[in-house]
Amino acid sequence: MKRLKIVSLVLLGLFLACGLAIAQVPTGRIIGTVVDDQGTALPGVSIDATSPRMIGKATSITDTKGVYRLFALPPGTYTLTYALTGFKTYIRKDIMLRVEETITVDVTLVPGALEEEVTVIGQSPLIDVKSTARGMTLTKDLFSLLPKGRNFDSIMTAVPGVMNEALNAGMSVDGASGAENMFYVDGTMISSVKYGTLGENVSFDFAEEVQFKASGYNAEYGGSLGGVINVITQSGGNEFDGSLLGYYYGTSLQTKQRDQMDLDFADTTKAKYYSYNAYVGLTTDDTLEAGLNLGGYIIKDKVWFFGSFLPQFFLRDRTLDFALLGTGTAKNSYTRNETYWNGAFKLTAQPISNLRMGASFVSNFYKYKGENASTASASSSTDYNQYGYTFPNYSASGYADLALGNNFLFSVRGGWWMTDQNNMLAPVASSPYFAFRAEQPYSYAYTSAAPWQALMGSLYHNAGWQNFPRASVLKNVQQIRNRASAGADANYFFDLGGEHSVKAGVVWTRQVENVDNSGKQYVVYLGWNMDFEAYGTNYGRGTYGWYGVRGNNDSGPYGDFYDVHSDRWAIFLQDSWTIGNKLTINYGVRAESEFLPGYSSDPLYAGMKAFDFPFSKKISPRFGAIYDVFGDSSLKIYGSFGIFQDVMKMDVGANAFGGFKWKSAYYTLDDWDYTKIGANGVFPGTLLKVLDFRAPSFDAVDPDIKPMTQREISFGAEKQLMENLSLSVRVVNKNLLYAIDDSAVVLPDGEYYYYTNPGSDFLNKKYDEYIAAGILEPGTPYMPKATRLYWAVNVALDKRFSNNWLGGFNYTWSRLTGNYGGLASADEAGRNNPNGERYFDLWYLERDKSLKPIDGVQPTDRTHVFKLYGSYVFDFGLTVGAIFNAMSGTPVTEEWNVDAPGYYPYNRGNLGRTPFLWFANLYSEYNIKAGKFNINFNVNVDNLFDVKTAQRIYQIEYSSNISPGDAALLANTWDATGATADARYKMQFNYYPPLSVRLGMRIGF
Repeated sequence: MKRLKIVSLVLLGLFLACGLAIAQVPTGRIIGTVVDDQGTALPGVSIDATSPRMIGKATSITDTKGVYRLFALPPGTYTLTYALTGFKTYIRKDIMLRVEETITVDVTLVPGALEEEVTVIGQSPLIDVKSTARGMTLTKDLFSLLPKGRNFDSIMTAVPGVMNEALNAGMSVDGASGAENMFYVDGTMISSVKYGTLGENVSFDFAEEVQFKASGYNAEYGGSLGGVINVITQSGGNEFDGSLLGYYYGTSLQTKQRDQMDLDFADTTKAKYYSYNAYVGLTTDDTLEAGLNLGGYIIKDKVWFFGSFLPQFFLRDRTLDFALLGTGTAKNSYTRNETYWNGAFKLTAQPISNLRMGASFVSNFYKYKGENASTASASSSTDYNQYGYTFPNYSASGYADLALGNNFLFSVRGGWWMTDQNNMLAPVASSPYFAFRAEQPYSYAYTSAAPWQALMGSLYHNAGWQNFPRASVLKNVQQIRNRASAGADANYFFDLGGEHSVKAGVVWTRQVENVDNSGKQYVVYLGWNMDFEAYGTNYGRGTYGWYGVRGNNDSGPYGDFYDVHSDRWAIFLQDSWTIGNKLTINYGVRAESEFLPGYSSDPLYAGMKAFDFPFSKKISPRFGAIYDVFGDSSLKIYGSFGIFQDVMKMDVGANAFGGFKWKSAYYTLDDWDYTKIGANGVFPGTLLKVLDFRAPSFDAVDPDIKPMTQREISFGAEKQLMENLSLSVRVVNKNLLYAIDDSAVVLPDGEYYYYTNPGSDFLNKKYDEYIAAGILEPGTPYMPKATRLYWAVNVALDKRFSNNWLGGFNYTWSRLTGNYGGLASADEAGRNNPNGERYFDLWYLERDKSLKPIDGVQPTDRTHVFKLYGSYVFDFGLTVGAIFNAMSGTPVTEEWNVDAPGYYPYNRGNLGRTPFLWFANLYSEYNIKAGKFNINFNVNVDNLFDVKTAQRIYQIEYSSNISPGDAALLANTWDATGATADARYKMQFNYYPPLSVRLGMRIGF
């Protein structure tokens, strides 16, 4: 007993110390009614639930209506035992419960001795008749039999409505960009603080279940306009088991790499395809993973553990022959080493009845040395072997679930995620940077060179000279980003015109950025023999002109330098109201408050916030209805409505609100020996002016700005066709109501950016003011509202594993249109600067040549997508699984550079689509029993048929800039006459990757 108390206290301490980043509830529940053979409700029936995945057991007792509820059950396969004096004990086996699922198991007890048993195997409910959420849950039993990559997100090839879109920053769910999802591990959010994309990799070897949630989810979820993806790691058990495992893959197990398209280096008026070995370099890659999984118990039925350590080692040898591209004569070899210390550890405990606790930790620590230099872009004089970084990356989570009686569940959960970029190996300049050129918006020219050259001797250089690349003064000391939050919720059941399941919760989240990627040497610009003029003011000069400095005491630090945090609070209330035994109505509301901090250290901006949304601006109602047609969970029809709002990513704060420091101090240049500047920290001459080129944009934020908001409507049906076979249909519409982005007006001293909801009155009034001031042309149209409209129909057929096989098929018809792609921009091939993309930078970028608003198919629109998966387990130990995908190509749009990239003269999609794409992946394993050991050999094949389809078509027609001016744009009196044609226009490139094989071996014990 003493030992148990100590272990329980240690576990509780781990939970409390594990940090705090909010966990959505990664558990499910089983509910039902118990009646006798006459249909009369039976109160007092005791129900025990056991599972290899759950420590101890869950218990319940039926109430006066014969109702029981089993709360906070980890996903897994359950056995339910029903017992009441005077009736035969009833046992239901193989009840499969998935994460966040509610399944109904009603039973009938027959009179008899308690010692007599009635055992029923199978008939596990397939359909959750309490939920409108749609997506897909992949259990270990399923994904272990299918082809996949090494990280959990690679299994998306089987999920309806989910695509891997490189143009859209990764995983796209229902048309949203990859920066609009929420990713969780054991309930801890691991989305990037800065960009919103996936922030941590989790190997399948320590994952138990992966849940993709696309639409219809309740008010406890916020911050996602795309999908919610939750990974549950493995737990221990009452038996010890483990495995030694390893994998190998590399270029020796690949077919030929694809040719690379580019301009001809010898004649840029032509384009050509270069072999991969010429363009990138002759490359040999090898990756080896080897490690151990071990799970078991510390105290049976009380404390379990699971641990996994699976380091990965990658080695790349690359030879660049610069002569092949005509860019040099050197032939250099480079090596890149990458090391990942991947692992996971989990403790679960049930110290007392109906209290379950746990804590988990996941490591994705990573470091590398040696840059990925390529022949086409590398400098033959740079030693890329000396470059590298270290990236700590960890997450932790903890939870406690307490069930009180048959109708109350209280939960507290927390977690923590962090990443860093440090240990910079690149060389940093040891002396100041000097440049013989002026900063924009200034210009200068030398007078005759001879007197200056005679005066300065070896220190004389032509305009444009620099002693080394400016970036060499920057040193990345750290880029720490972490998230901590905590939450609690309570779920209460009661009867009032039906059964209510009311859930209320509160969540606090803090996001932190602590970055030092700043200049470690002075940056000096010299304006010889000229006055210093800025924005129409002449500040004078010295004997020889002027000079400007970044990074000294007068200017402050140069580069990214900040330590900030943002806080977010969320409260939610939701009710699941079941009327009779067929109709369930889910309704709820979520309210959030959040702010994005100012990043400036200037006292002038102390305490100012970039964005500040109170609870009143972030209210998200949700509503859904489900009808259990026959009352037996075999057929449901459902519909849902919801408002979903984004949470701000911190990238925009660093870029626009003082995170990037760029002040320059300007002095008289009174000594031609510029090497004295900065020596011993001395800056000779008279200070003329300090200018801030990244002044925080607090005054440029719309005071009435609304959070990024999306409306979602979905409806559909699910039908259980057979015991292990179900059919589902979903129709979904997602309509962007508000976006947040920047929009520029070109002023005499440069572009000035405003942050607003595009199409808002705030920006329209600014346009009116600039038109009146003569800065914008009369008739300049207002910036249109940001639009993104997604329609889709999903049809899915899924068969659970039985009779040695599993399988599924799904088809999606969809249409994605509008002028706004999302927080990441597919228009710019995956650029990801949330709330700071180029969609609305200039008024004419949202108009075609005839001044009609841009509104067509988005770059990642795919009309038809087919997905087929399946696996068969032979009795002699062989398993074969496959996934097949086929999909429409993506739209191609003619693009010009009209003082900015992204101008579409003929609206979107005028060049058709990329080719129809299909591919197949294969998985096979063979198991051999050797005493207590199970030896598994496995092979994973990506792109089994070595499909070579192009995924992009070059759409930029002209390589030169076109600058007609606003008046010509408004009058449509211009064309591209005189622009230089780009020889790559309409050429295919970015071909589907080659066939690749991964070999694996696992020894189970």
